[in-house]
Amino acid sequence: GLPMELFPRGYETKFLSVYVPWSNAPAEETLEKITKPMEEELSTVKHLDSINSWSSQNGANAFLSFKSKTDIAVAYREVRDRMERARLRFPDDVERYFIRKHDPSGIPVAVLGVAIDPSMADYYNLVEKKIILPISRIDGVAKVDLNGLLEKEVIIEIDKQKADAFGLNIFQLAQDLGQDNFTMTGGDVRYSDKKFMVRSVATYTTLEDFQNRPINDRVKLKDIATIKYEEPDRRFSVRVNGKPAAAIVIFKEGEANAVELGQKLDAMIEEMRQRPLFASMDMEL
Repeated sequence: GLPMELFPRGYETKFLSVYVPWSNAPAEETLEKITKPMEEELSTVKHLDSINSWSSQNGANAFLSFKSKTDIAVAYREVRDRMERARLRFPDDVERYFIRKHDPSGIPVAVLGVAIDPSMADYYNLVEKKIILPISRIDGVAKVDLNGLLEKEVIIEIDKQKADAFGLNIFQLAQDLGQDNFTMTGGDVRYSDKKFMVRSVATYTTLEDFQNRPINDRVKLKDIATIKYEEPDRRFSVRVNGKPAAAIVIFKEGEANAVELGQKLDAMIEEMRQRPLFASMDMEL
């Protein structure tokens, strides 16, 4: 059959997006102070079909979908009016916002929300290898983006008082750890009067390997440090049915049949839902 475009040429898409820059705040704070007030105001725009939003350490975004017969020029003016109201509720240092009409070619063909069970040992690799990789191999998929999920890191929190008690130079220790392929960039090292934190990309097999790493003949790393394996600070906050989640954004190739691709995605996600491997995950396409 003929390839089907998601939107025929000349078709005016019924989408607007809003972006509010706000730097250097955790995603959770952006959600409370920017995203929620923005959503509350935008939800009163006429002919609105849905709002999808996400929060990051760089600001808040909203993607607005309107009913098919909406005059998008009128909707644009209403969105601008509601954003002026929302602006009065934002923190004083929020200086501006942006409203954009959407180019159909840049719109995802689907967004898959995957609610994560935080107790799972290695959910990042599970999502990467067992969900994203198979989706990316579907004929017609151009690319797949992952938001809201970060690979776990080893975080070593060195107790300065304990290090001092053993006569260790904490900065020399950090340098030694750096030779173990530890990430030593500015954002990855934290130092205060009592604690010194290092994030690691070193290739040890288990936490016990880290804990037993010798510092000298009589001191091991576990004697002076707490070692954790966890996600770094989140840049995005995504939720599905109220649970922490990953947002998997799927884009199609230019000439791919959007309907056929959607059917393939539906079939693959339904098959995944039946597998015990994903029993603890909620998937919403």
